Amino acid sequence: MIKYIFIFISSFLIADSYNMQLLGYLPYEQQTSDITGFYQDGREFAVIGLQNAASFVDVTDPANPFELGRISGGNSIWRDLKYWDRHVYIGTEADDGIKVVSVDDPDNPTLVYTITDVDNSHNVHVCEDGFLYIIGADEHDIWIYDLTFPGTPSLIGTWDGEYLHDIDVEDNLVYGMGIYTSTAYIIDVSDKTNPQTLVSWQYPGMAHDAAVTADGNYLVTADEMQGGNLKLWDIQDYSNINLLDEFTVNPQHSVHNVYIKDGLVYASYYADGTRVYDISTLTFNEIGYYDTSEVEGLYVGNWGTYVYLPSDNIISSDIETGLYILQFGGVTLLHTDLEDQEFSSESITFSVDAESSTGSINSVQLFYDFNHQSDWNSLEMQGVLGSYSVDLTIPADGTVVSYYFYASNDQGQESYYPSMADNDPVVFVVGDLPVVYSEDFENSPSDWSVSGDAVAGIWELAEPNGTYYDNVPVAPDEDVTEDGQLCYVTGNDAPTNSPASDDIDGGSTILTSPSIDLSEEESVILSYYRWYTNNLGDNPSSDIWTVEVSNNSGLSWTEIESTNLSNNSWSKQVLFLDDYVELTSDIRLRFTAEDVYYDGDFGSGGSIVEAAIDEIMIKSVGSSLDILFGDVNYDGEIDVLDIVLVVNFALNTTTPTTEELYAADINSDGVIDILDVVNIVNIILNS
Repeated sequence: MIKYIFIFISSFLIADSYNMQLLGYLPYEQQTSDITGFYQDGREFAVIGLQNAASFVDVTDPANPFELGRISGGNSIWRDLKYWDRHVYIGTEADDGIKVVSVDDPDNPTLVYTITDVDNSHNVHVCEDGFLYIIGADEHDIWIYDLTFPGTPSLIGTWDGEYLHDIDVEDNLVYGMGIYTSTAYIIDVSDKTNPQTLVSWQYPGMAHDAAVTADGNYLVTADEMQGGNLKLWDIQDYSNINLLDEFTVNPQHSVHNVYIKDGLVYASYYADGTRVYDISTLTFNEIGYYDTSEVEGLYVGNWGTYVYLPSDNIISSDIETGLYILQFGGVTLLHTDLEDQEFSSESITFSVDAESSTGSINSVQLFYDFNHQSDWNSLEMQGVLGSYSVDLTIPADGTVVSYYFYASNDQGQESYYPSMADNDPVVFVVGDLPVVYSEDFENSPSDWSVSGDAVAGIWELAEPNGTYYDNVPVAPDEDVTEDGQLCYVTGNDAPTNSPASDDIDGGSTILTSPSIDLSEEESVILSYYRWYTNNLGDNPSSDIWTVEVSNNSGLSWTEIESTNLSNNSWSKQVLFLDDYVELTSDIRLRFTAEDVYYDGDFGSGGSIVEAAIDEIMIKSVGSSLDILFGDVNYDGEIDVLDIVLVVNFALNTTTPTTEELYAADINSDGVIDILDVVNIVNIILNS
């Protein structure tokens, strides 16, 4: 359970928006084109087209997207990408063919095949029954491939009518846009060896893209031209296709691509960003937008959008600025994380602000766990005017509390804080836990090692010198330890020098701990303070901070934290180390900061990258709390004696100890009352 939530959005990302919010952002050193996404093995991913590559990004934690790798290719401003069965298919207007990339190991995307029947293409499409369509290619206007064996697609059919710019495919029907003749097509591909055109009609505009509703009754199209707009068509009767409605955001701009999910229309609208429309009334009703672009022009800004991730997060590509992770409508949760505190018999108040941009909040819940039992309990929270709270009694001194919040509204939308919920809860300690290992670097330990290939900005043990870039902190000016001075920093240059004079350059610098014996521990929490900056310079946010653990003295490593987001301040991280590796006598930690260069990519490197580490601590959690709910007197039995105690507690005739309070509060609502008496009676009767 990793805890690393960062909120850093540069000022240029503060955008015009309505009913949509920015969850995360990843810039690129070159222009982007189309985007797709996929869900696999419990994680969510984006694949975004660049001018000379396709970039694969983990967006599971929307606040912390990070690039996994790139598949290079010829230079082109057009790249189209689709996913099917652990493979991604990449088409481009460069003479690259169609690249087939295996993401069976999503952390290592690998080119496994190239379709060479076509040299270049404008778009690719994969339908839900497992067929690949290539359009905008030479020789044939539609190429159809069977993806039964996804790593080696097999050509099974073609269609020749005219050049199609883009298509949608549902229920063996192709909805194609003939952009050069302003003609729309519906093509039957039930027999993919012999596609048949069912109907075509003259299109009033530049037929660019289309998406069909789930019932097949209506078609939404997009014009790619100045003043280009969205159009809604009734296609129930092929002999009488009717235009029902049109919508334009700005007559000086153009819409680009359209998508439909759960009855809503999503549009990547170039200079006007990502837009959302309700068409339930058979008219366009704009219900949300996020303008990703501050650039004024015709074919600038939001190129593509993908709306089909199971989290309901929206990923969009902006030509000039990069990858955006957005959320439409729904519920927003705001909370200040609780920190380590002294044990007290008094309950702890958990508070969160919950707001809904559509509908109203109908439930806010606290989910909590004590001492890593992985058995989540929940409490309904109460509140008014968006502020919700609940009190929770901590059972004993030295308890590790993990928690997250859940909220939903009456529209069926929901949200979590943190966004990954039980995979990334907030963790804090109440009271004291045995310290197994600690290092604040004040005694200048000699058993930590530095390695890596960076040519500057190497890890060093020092009293940090603060540096600034346009008044933004780059490196810390003091350590974290109370009354301390020393920590590990990268490139501890004089504060009077430029922040770029001794930052990390030309590779990575790695700080590795000595061996730590945790073989006698059942469960431990690791905490550390770190400083990380990479959001300044020529290529901001293009570098990666990584923390890893080894349980075999460095023979192999497991990643426990990875981010490209700067915090420009000291930030405490907390996690259960035994979630990642078996605890042994040869545990090591290593911290890596790097200035990333991509071979062959222009403009990579050049970021101002600084990092620091301090106050590393490992505490023993031990075994789970040995408490039997209902056994209030701790005699190992649940009987009438326990009922008597619960009744006395409920009537306030006796004050319970903390342990008694926890065992008696059977429904975990923070109060001992008649409900707990009823519950304990039921336990006895059902025993």
